[in-house]
Amino acid sequence: MTKYQDQILKDLKNGAKLQCTEGSNYKAWLVYPDGAERKVRRDSAEKVCEENENLLIFGRPDGIAHRKALII
Repeated sequence: MTKYQDQILKDLKNGAKLQCTEGSNYKAWLVYPDGAERKVRRDSAEKVCEENENLLIFGRPDGIAHRKALII
């Protein structure tokens, strides 16, 4: 993965949630625990999800989360 994609995964591990819209023109962004948002490239978000699906939890209403971020 690229440094950019590694940063997305690191942010997820630190509590951010990955959200996206659906459809042919969908967008992706991270929502941080403090409510801040940052747009991310769709192709990079897809790559992170594909290569780390065993570390991520899908189907949550607040977005895709990292498993370790939910363990406290």
